[in-house]
Amino acid sequence: MYAAVKVLHLVLTSNIMCDRLMQHIFGYQILAFLLRKNTSLLNHRVFQLILSIAGTAELGFGSSTITNVGVFQHILCDFELWMNTVDNLDLSLFSHLVEILRSPREGPRNAEVAHQAQLIPKLIFLFNEPGLTPSKIPTIMAILHCQLRGHFSIQDLLRVAVFVVYTLKPSSVDERQICMDGAPGYSVPAGSQTSGKTIWLRNQLLEMLLSVISSSQLHLSSEMKEEVFLSLGPDWFLLFLQGHLHSSTTVLGLKLLLHFLSSPNLLTRFKDGLYAGSWVECSSKGVHIMMDNLKNHVPMPDQSPCLIPGFRVLNDFLAHHVHIPDVYLIVSTFFLQTPLTELTGGTKDSLDAALQWILQKHHTEEVLRSGLCAEGALLLLQMLKATMSQPLTGSGDGAWEQTFPASVLQFLTLVHSTYPQDPAWRAPEFLQTLAAITFPLQTHKGVTTESAQNASSPGTEAEGDSIAEGLQMSDKSHPTRKQLRVFLQLLLRELLIAAPSTKQCLPLEVLLEASPDNATSQQKQEFQSEILLSAMEIFHVMSGSDMSMFRGNKEPQPNTEAAAAASSLMNISHFTQKLVEKLYSGMFSADPRHILLFITEHIMVVIENASSQRDTVISALYSSLNKVILYCLSKPQQSLSECLSLLSILEFLQEHWDIIFATYNSNSSFLLCIMHCLFLLSARSYPEGFGLEPKPRMTPYHQVFLSPNEEVREKRMDDFPSLSDVQHSIQKMVQMLWQQLMAQRRQELEDTFKTDLSVKPGEREVKIEEVTPLWEEMMLKAWQHYLASEKKSLASRLSVGHHSKVTSWSGSLSSAMRLIPGRPIKDPECKTEDFVSCIENYRRRGQELYAYLYKDYIQRRRCGNVKAAKAWAQIQEQLFGELGLWRHPAEVTPCSQWELDWREGPARMRKRLRCLSPLESLSAENFKESQDINGDVSQTNAENKDELTPKEAESERVEMAADCTQLTFFPALHESQHSEDFLELCRERQVILQELLDHEKVTQKYSLVIVQGHLISEGLLLFGHQHFYICENFTLSPVGDVYCTRHCLSNISDPFIFNLCSKDRCSDHYSCQRHSYGDLRELRQARFLLQDIALEIFFQNGYSKFFVFHNSDRSKVFKSFCSFQPSLKGKSIIEEPINLRKYPGSDRTMLQRWQKRDISNFEYLMHLNTIAGRTYNDYMQYPVFPWVLADYTSQTLNLTNPKTFRDLSKPMGAQTKERKLKFIQRFKEVEKTEGDMTVQCHYCTHYSSAIIIASYLVRMPPFTQAFCSLQGGSFDVADRMFHSIKNAWESASRENMSDVRELTPEFFYLPEFLTNCNAVEFGCMQDGTALGDVQLPPWADEDPQKFISLHRQALESDFVSANLHHWIDLIFGYKQQGSAAVEAVNTFHPYFYGDKMDLNSISDPLIRNTILGFVSNFGQVPKQLFTKPHPARTAAGKPSSGKDVSTPLSLPSHPQPFFYSLQSLRPSQVTVKGSESPKGAIGHIVPTEKTILAVEKNKVLLPPLWNRTFSWGFDDFSCCLGNYGSDKILMTFENLAAWGRCLCAVCPSPTTIITSGASTVVCVWELNAAKGRPRGLHLKQALYGHTQAVTCLAASVTFSILVSGSQDCTCILWDLDHLTHVARLPAHQEGISAMAISDISGTIVSCAGAHLSLWNVNGQPLANITTAWGPEGAITCCCMMEGPAWDSSHVIITGSRDGIVRIWKTEDVKMSVPGLVAPQEPSAQPASLRGHRWEKNLALCRELDISVALTGKPSKTSIAVTALAMSRNQTKLLVGDEKGRIFCWSAEG
Repeated sequence: MYAAVKVLHLVLTSNIMCDRLMQHIFGYQILAFLLRKNTSLLNHRVFQLILSIAGTAELGFGSSTITNVGVFQHILCDFELWMNTVDNLDLSLFSHLVEILRSPREGPRNAEVAHQAQLIPKLIFLFNEPGLTPSKIPTIMAILHCQLRGHFSIQDLLRVAVFVVYTLKPSSVDERQICMDGAPGYSVPAGSQTSGKTIWLRNQLLEMLLSVISSSQLHLSSEMKEEVFLSLGPDWFLLFLQGHLHSSTTVLGLKLLLHFLSSPNLLTRFKDGLYAGSWVECSSKGVHIMMDNLKNHVPMPDQSPCLIPGFRVLNDFLAHHVHIPDVYLIVSTFFLQTPLTELTGGTKDSLDAALQWILQKHHTEEVLRSGLCAEGALLLLQMLKATMSQPLTGSGDGAWEQTFPASVLQFLTLVHSTYPQDPAWRAPEFLQTLAAITFPLQTHKGVTTESAQNASSPGTEAEGDSIAEGLQMSDKSHPTRKQLRVFLQLLLRELLIAAPSTKQCLPLEVLLEASPDNATSQQKQEFQSEILLSAMEIFHVMSGSDMSMFRGNKEPQPNTEAAAAASSLMNISHFTQKLVEKLYSGMFSADPRHILLFITEHIMVVIENASSQRDTVISALYSSLNKVILYCLSKPQQSLSECLSLLSILEFLQEHWDIIFATYNSNSSFLLCIMHCLFLLSARSYPEGFGLEPKPRMTPYHQVFLSPNEEVREKRMDDFPSLSDVQHSIQKMVQMLWQQLMAQRRQELEDTFKTDLSVKPGEREVKIEEVTPLWEEMMLKAWQHYLASEKKSLASRLSVGHHSKVTSWSGSLSSAMRLIPGRPIKDPECKTEDFVSCIENYRRRGQELYAYLYKDYIQRRRCGNVKAAKAWAQIQEQLFGELGLWRHPAEVTPCSQWELDWREGPARMRKRLRCLSPLESLSAENFKESQDINGDVSQTNAENKDELTPKEAESERVEMAADCTQLTFFPALHESQHSEDFLELCRERQVILQELLDHEKVTQKYSLVIVQGHLISEGLLLFGHQHFYICENFTLSPVGDVYCTRHCLSNISDPFIFNLCSKDRCSDHYSCQRHSYGDLRELRQARFLLQDIALEIFFQNGYSKFFVFHNSDRSKVFKSFCSFQPSLKGKSIIEEPINLRKYPGSDRTMLQRWQKRDISNFEYLMHLNTIAGRTYNDYMQYPVFPWVLADYTSQTLNLTNPKTFRDLSKPMGAQTKERKLKFIQRFKEVEKTEGDMTVQCHYCTHYSSAIIIASYLVRMPPFTQAFCSLQGGSFDVADRMFHSIKNAWESASRENMSDVRELTPEFFYLPEFLTNCNAVEFGCMQDGTALGDVQLPPWADEDPQKFISLHRQALESDFVSANLHHWIDLIFGYKQQGSAAVEAVNTFHPYFYGDKMDLNSISDPLIRNTILGFVSNFGQVPKQLFTKPHPARTAAGKPSSGKDVSTPLSLPSHPQPFFYSLQSLRPSQVTVKGSESPKGAIGHIVPTEKTILAVEKNKVLLPPLWNRTFSWGFDDFSCCLGNYGSDKILMTFENLAAWGRCLCAVCPSPTTIITSGASTVVCVWELNAAKGRPRGLHLKQALYGHTQAVTCLAASVTFSILVSGSQDCTCILWDLDHLTHVARLPAHQEGISAMAISDISGTIVSCAGAHLSLWNVNGQPLANITTAWGPEGAITCCCMMEGPAWDSSHVIITGSRDGIVRIWKTEDVKMSVPGLVAPQEPSAQPASLRGHRWEKNLALCRELDISVALTGKPSKTSIAVTALAMSRNQTKLLVGDEKGRIFCWSAEG
């Protein structure tokens, strides 16, 4: 291990190219995979070597910057790898990471690399590893701290935040009792103290976050800090302040929150309210869970976002933690605007001492600058309230319930004395909260008389004693209550004294409205009465009097300066008005006499004051006094207490007569009103009261609040007066007051109203009974006016008060948030429970998110593991395979298994063969064709399980750790998250996951059936953004999730199709293919089992897929494909075959082109098959071709004799008269009976069926397996199998009444299917002959290639061309069905016709299955394309023998190809105009429709526009992209220089460039472009196989092959799609100098020196020849004349160093000795195709010498030919030489 890693180290450090290659081949992932397989061999020496590769091993001595990101990301950051080592290398790794991240110089750069390597997510997921011990946690915390500090990322922070939430338990689990004494023991078993370990881990992470956020080295800007806070959201912090959590977590959570809230902007936003769940949303952004692509996500109902009023919820949460001293310290520090980092001094002995310490340490300047934090003060008050509401446990004076409030209050008092002018003390919320704590709502025992609307509201007590006792108990309920009142009065006094503004009563208003919304009216009355009495006392103290009588035994308050009293005159005025207002609204329930006393005494004070405002204030005070007097006199007087109260008021009037009725109080309306009151009282008219509408009866204030002394109590109990005595006293007092009033004011009144008072004018005294009626009326009107005005003002006050109460909710929502347009004002109704529920909901969502993230991490690890294993297997194959560096000679044996490749070439011909690897051919699965034919394919087969055994073991281990609901370091969550246990069982889905690209999002899923030949399997089609995925043997569950067919019931509703799928199902074969939408060429809607439910998709590279939709999804899929690839919309279903030779005006239809002989018979027949729905993918509707010959006995084939041909106007059943009559007789004998399965027809079998196809092609896989499958698992009897062309013809044309089969396309282009190239044992026939190759007619000379060639010539012959339209009428035309078919003896069983059978109308499943079974076994009639007779083909002229009649040689409109005029060829020089003229030897010639393009050597033109050039050969080994005809370079590619000198290049497509040269490596590059401009070359694949410099390259897109030739004398065939090795051609005698590939036949030409060789498309030798002797005869270039595809002869043109162009043609020669052209080394071609009696020979047709043609004599100096090209119509040969000249050879000259 050490030696191997050492070598890798040397290699990677020696050349930067090696690191690029490692990245390209996923080398670092493979290395990690190999290390995982060999963890037992890892030690410290290997670890140090890996650090050296990463570049960080030189700590302390040199740079420790990470230089190799791949090693760091995939190996060092693969912590699970190091966790399993024996030497605890993980600890060494952790320590190393801390060191390189802490480095002051390289730390930030390393942190940036670590961020890209996903260091923090990987470390977080490490907490789920079972092998992680607590001893490693501190080091991991150090890594996290250094990483976040070195490269701060909100996304990384969120990942930590989500995990911290994942450690939280639901509120049902109480953590508060768990003991936390530091870190858990290192040897603690995993099962014990799990909760303690969880809390400890959580706290470690929170401490780490706090230290990072508050780190002075991080320098977070205020904007970034705000972004972090808003990303986390308020609810994330509040989660850690819930009541059930451990106190240590709460303290850390509060520190984090208040650290952020030290920012004023964030404080305001937190107070105003922020939406919850931001941390979940932000953490989910950009996250792509792979498994989500396989699940059906039901859209969640849009939940209205929850607005969290921060401080309101925080107050509620902190109420659970009032017993924690640290909470007070943190909030106090926040209140004093001091950074929380100041708290590091340690906890003091007591809370008192700690608060004193904070007060000494706080930042005074900060407070003076920005003031105290009002929200901090509120938090302290709310905690004070919560503490004081705790029931006293009686545990002594030292209990925290008693000491904490006292300490906090003392702290507030000290802060107030330090900063008395701070605005925080005047904040309305602060005053409200303080008042609410000082005078809490009381709940009294007794019978409730309130309405039942609030059952929990306290009621009133009929008896006053118990209520009074309750009040006394409330006063004594908490020792701190008294201090609170003192503190409140202190604040209120300062507020009332501070500023004599007209709005000075605003604080008083705030205090009066401080009662909670849920308080009852009585509770509000009591509360406001308390506040008003306190204010009255304060004003009285300000006036210099002692009014302690108001409140019983009160301590005397300190006197204030006289100046303060003088400045508060207006305040007194406003206050008295407020008193009267509260009295009238029923909210002041004390004895009104106290108000009268308060006002009268303040009137005296004001009168004595010489202020300029005196008169105004006196007037206001008297107005208030008058209102109170009238209110009191008009109250009810029914009960004893009411009468006593009235009496006391009357006595008060008597006592203070001089003040009340002084000259200042001269309001005549008041006098009339008081006279009215005395009048009514005297008459005792309204004992129930005659004032405003009476309020609900309330207990008088003096019975509730005032505590009478013992003397009064005794009096009430023993010597209480009776009601009648009191009423008598009232009458007496009324008379006295009336007389006194009359004595003083009679004259004034009579003067004012000009009317006598008494009915006796006169009398000196006016008795109350003698008032005149007129005065009575005036008094009544004055009283009514007074009542009306008071009612109006009261109503307006109530409405305003109610509105302000609603809109000025005292919660944490600001006015800005409350006034959002359209936002319903429901905020006051939100309860804390709603917020808790919202926060809990997001906690669950966050924990589910983490579980998904962890599962996704495990899935990606597993996918990476599988990919690495596959990549390693491919590398092993490259190293030890046929082209491998360490291949063993014993292994280089001819390939034993060949298979037909599904790729279609020109005219849909499938010529390519695929060599099966030994693994595939030996596999038990070789009867099931491999699916890796296109795109990137993943599959799990039985054969690769041995290879990946270590991976499987690793996967098992990962699987155990992957259960994300059972965490290992901390306990399982006690909630049922979305369980996916069953989902996880389906590991086969890994096949799909590993194909999904990063950030892929599957948007649509469709269930379908995939048909490929005889194999029919259930599958899925997944649509992603850029790719779609074809998944075999997968299905959708009822809820829409993806499963394999083993773990989920089938989704196929059609029972017959389901049975077809089950028939050949291979349970462990699961595959997924990924395709780009740009790969699509065409879509065709098709039929399957006579139903229009299929869709065939064709790819650009010649492959196709056949999908069957059993659930009516076809149209949706069709639209989806068109939406992703809009170019498919405009494509006609009748698509022209690709790569056809096109002539001017090629917009003619295929029919017209066939008639005019623009296309061949074969091409036209294939076109008709395609549009009729015939496809290679479904053997039940395989393309149909006709028997064209009837002569299979002659020695030579005469294509001019009509008897040689079959009668194309008749079907196979009517080729002989006798057979025709028999079929007609059968037709007549069948009775046409309704419901009978036998109906009138000529044939009960078909001319094309799956078994017919498989029997024809049985020698060529995959048809070998198909035949066995259709035959029940074994081959048929040898004599019944297809073994002779002649016998097959005779059976189908005359002998067998059940055989009317036609042929397949392969009979006209594929010789390989006629030979048993894989040596399959088919058995022996009756005569003992082993069944092997197909017996060919005598005229084929036992040569399959000759048979195919002659057979194709027959198809293209004049006779067939003239009669083929008759056969088209039978198969695709009007004779296919109906009366014309009957007449032509061409009717088949009705079940074979899709148009006649409406399967949807058949309800009986038995009948339906019978019909479908009949069709699947016997075949289907193609779609009818023509309903009228098909037109005949245009007659040919007089083509010469063997001439390509498919090319329009005989038509006058087409010029003659030059090959037929070799002797008349004449040269003419071609000039390339202007700057486009090549500067040296010609390297590449491209003839276009109108002109000729040419570039010099080391340049190549890029298709299809040929307007750009790719050039190489520069001194710095770089390559360039330029514009044709210009010296301007568009882009230089310097990355090619690392591959050494480039010697050759080829550009098969606009985006693909292939280069090679001295490095021996063939590099395939992808040209990236944006908006038409090149952006760079990206290496797609490096192909290894040559041992010396590669000198030439040739490519054919049509056949998707690439051929490379090298100085090592070898040529290698590569697959241009998959970029894999296909075959190595036998060694040549010299290094390869030139190559060419035919786009029509696929024939390959290779030239080595003077040697010329021909090979077919599969690399099998066709012919070779030595063209000349000596170095001058060496071939420098070559090309092919593109003849007809069916012509077995080839025309090759070579150019030599001697300047001569030679034209060669192949001829068939009968060899006396077989196998004359034996290869130099064992070949990889089928053995049965070698050593035939007929071989091809290359014959020289003509030599073209430009010197002789021009001058008549050869030149003395040879000018080498360097480039050759044929014009598009094959009439001109273009020759370029090393002097830069281009000559055109043609018959015209």
